[in-house]
Amino acid sequence: MGRRSDGRDLTKEWQEKFDRAAYVTSADELNALDLSKVDHLLGLFEPSHMKFESDRQKDEAGEPSLAEMTSTAIDILSRDEDGFFLMVEGGRIDHAHHDGNAKRALKDGQAFAQAVQMALSKVDLDNTLILVTADHSHVFTIAGYPTRGNPILGLSVPPAKDGSPGTEPALAEDGKPYTTLGYWTGPGAVTGERPLVTSEEAQDLDYHQQAAIPTEWENHGGEDVALFAAGPWSHLVGGVIEQNVIYHIMDYAMGLSEDQSSD
Repeated sequence: MGRRSDGRDLTKEWQEKFDRAAYVTSADELNALDLSKVDHLLGLFEPSHMKFESDRQKDEAGEPSLAEMTSTAIDILSRDEDGFFLMVEGGRIDHAHHDGNAKRALKDGQAFAQAVQMALSKVDLDNTLILVTADHSHVFTIAGYPTRGNPILGLSVPPAKDGSPGTEPALAEDGKPYTTLGYWTGPGAVTGERPLVTSEEAQDLDYHQQAAIPTEWENHGGEDVALFAAGPWSHLVGGVIEQNVIYHIMDYAMGLSEDQSSD
């Protein structure tokens, strides 16, 4: 019943509203479902946000991965002869960036990529349009000309003068090394003298990447973000477009507008 004060159990009401409905709260329950008997599925795995992917993997009992949820959704929705619309969001990428925590952000980015790959493996691109994009960027940077093979989360180690892989980190004007990844704003900034950070410390899961301006939370960026597409009408994606054009691409591909020609 959560925090409701009226005693209503909305999940129970939802289940009673539909035939062949299922409600799950864990990965084990989701994996145990016989999807041939389910037309409506509700999964609520946390009282608030779901876990970051790095933390989810430590929890053997609990949440399904984004790819697993994507797979289940497509299995159910694809039975509709009229087709379907599905939106999948790797929402915690944003949260990790706001916390200045690059390791969790990148790990959740990988989980999102796996969900995209899962979708590609389960649909027919002759009749299914897939769009992949972001709603904004972050003030997230890469710096220091790191040598090939240098840990992306570690200190910035440039190549040696002869071009061979380097071994010593680059030093800033204060004589201290700096991380390859950083933020313009965020909780990783300090006032006064910078602490000396080792590569091992910088690669810790809970490390807040160095930032230039101390703020409680890191901020969104303002540059363009990429839009990738595959499937019918994906050729309409190209160049620089306004964000509202994405709606019109989906509208055209699905033939929703009444004044749209049948072709």
